[in-house]
Amino acid sequence: MGRGGPPPGVFGKGGGKSDLPFAGIPPEMLERTNALADKEPDFSELTVPFSHRPPDEPTFTLWSFLGPYKFRMAGGLLLVGIAEMLGLIGPYLVMTAIDDAIIPGDFQVLLMVAVIWGASLVLAMLVNGFRTWYLGVLGQLLMYELRVRVFAHLQRLSLDFFTEEKAGRLMTRMTSDIEALSTLLQTGLINLVAQGLSLMFIVAILFSFNVPLTIVMLVIAAPVMLGMTAWFRRVSEKGYEEVRNKIAEVLADLQESLSGMRLVISFNRMKHNIINHRNVVGDYREANNRTAWVSSIYQSGTTFVNVGTSLLVLILGFFILREVNPTMDPDGEFTIGALIAFMALVDRFFRPVNALAGLYNQFQSGNAAVIKLRDLLSTPPSVMESSWPRKIDDMQGDIQLNNVSFSYEKGAPVLKDVSLHIEAGQSIAFVGPTGAGKSTLAKLIARFYDPDSGEILIDGQNVRDVSLDSLHSQLGVVPQEPFLFHGSIRDNLKFAVPHADEETLLAACRAVGIEDMIARLPQGLDTPCHERGSSLSSGERQLLALARVFLSRPRVLILDEATSNVDQQSESRIERALDTLLQGRTAIIIAHRLATARRADLIAVVDDKRIREMGPHNDLVAQGGYYADMYETWERQHESE
Repeated sequence: MGRGGPPPGVFGKGGGKSDLPFAGIPPEMLERTNALADKEPDFSELTVPFSHRPPDEPTFTLWSFLGPYKFRMAGGLLLVGIAEMLGLIGPYLVMTAIDDAIIPGDFQVLLMVAVIWGASLVLAMLVNGFRTWYLGVLGQLLMYELRVRVFAHLQRLSLDFFTEEKAGRLMTRMTSDIEALSTLLQTGLINLVAQGLSLMFIVAILFSFNVPLTIVMLVIAAPVMLGMTAWFRRVSEKGYEEVRNKIAEVLADLQESLSGMRLVISFNRMKHNIINHRNVVGDYREANNRTAWVSSIYQSGTTFVNVGTSLLVLILGFFILREVNPTMDPDGEFTIGALIAFMALVDRFFRPVNALAGLYNQFQSGNAAVIKLRDLLSTPPSVMESSWPRKIDDMQGDIQLNNVSFSYEKGAPVLKDVSLHIEAGQSIAFVGPTGAGKSTLAKLIARFYDPDSGEILIDGQNVRDVSLDSLHSQLGVVPQEPFLFHGSIRDNLKFAVPHADEETLLAACRAVGIEDMIARLPQGLDTPCHERGSSLSSGERQLLALARVFLSRPRVLILDEATSNVDQQSESRIERALDTLLQGRTAIIIAHRLATARRADLIAVVDDKRIREMGPHNDLVAQGGYYADMYETWERQHESE
């Protein structure tokens, strides 16, 4: 549901028909609560550009995503470079303090070194603080743009995508995958650059101290480190992809279990679900254990190389020092201060190497997330809007199907060469056995799917050429299980027409006969409605769905088993509401209950991938065919009740 500030005083008296204060807020807090509500920003006039066609953008990669922000990223990298250079002043100052202050006993030089070092630390602290703030803000901006981009893409994908993909996996893309990428961008990528710069600066400083000793260190350490890194990269890449897959399975299992909790309880499957979820979580744990094992081997190996190289450098440095500066002259070519500073830098040399190993874990995790997000963002809608779509400004509702064939899976047709004409303002009911294709016909007319062959015309225009906004704004769909959002009754009704006023809402409720139900609710239209309408009965949810559709004033109405899950009393109320709703509209009714179907102008029997019979109720009964047998069976059951 959309966010927006409630009008002033909504939490006090007059907020609903019952004149009761908002549930859960003590009277002494009403004034403060209303004051906060008055300050709440109003987003009702906010407009967001949206197209049903995917934007012409390059394939999603880390670099294509960061491209528009390259100058801001360059500013962050500049701050990183300054901070790293300030952090490496220390070894030079140590060499100066030993050779020019401690050995000669010059306290003034030592004091100057201390002041310079202290100033550099304060400056480094300020630069690092600003860098952290700057990159944090930039990272949040990047994540904001990415979340909106992924959500917008999900909004334009077609119905078949959500039918085939688990909701839990999609939640993984929006949560853990984006969080992994956020970690990579806000800490991993910047630290990767920081440690890389630090490594280059350290090597340059080492060369300035002593070239032969630096070459020896690099010849010993570099090949071992490169070999270990190549092994780590090969093994961990597969491991982190497996981790991303397993967390998706964990969230998918969790979402599915929570969504079906009523069924789980009714069948007493709690213990079974716990065992199954434990196995799924166990697989995720094992995947993480494997990556942790690989990381531990790599990091312990680099630590061993660090210690071994430091010892070797110390021994070689001693011999070089004795060879080139036997008198330990502080002004000599290689001094004691230089050797100590060199040893300190050797240890610093391995810090970024070890840090890069840890950052590589983040990089692999983030890279796996990039791959998942790239696959999602590269998925095109199966129902693609035309490049130059036409608008139907005043739809009449004349519908034609010409030789339409359709299959959900290739090689398994659901409909084959179906032709049909529904005149404007006419109602037609699709009846037939379960799985015959009744709902599929309605979904094709609404263009939730496109046919494999043939064409569907509305007011003489192929629906493939009509803009989806124009088409869907004049279509109303009431599914078998109407979906109600978490919010108030008012919010759910206004989902169809966000700017509808109070009188319009009440008129829609009166039209479908639920004004008495609204009056009985404790807060009228402002009564909270739990997610999926779980606080309401099936009949009440269905009537609210009809009121919502009535509010949108559609020209074509699709009712998919609108009375299949309600009792007889609710069914009679819904049928009275339908009499009002169907007036002057083209209506497509999918029904198992023939009491609903026979109210239509035409009845089409869908069976064996085609329309087997079609005509008015009385004509089909007189023909003595398939529909007549269905009606006779229904009458016998109805009489026996």
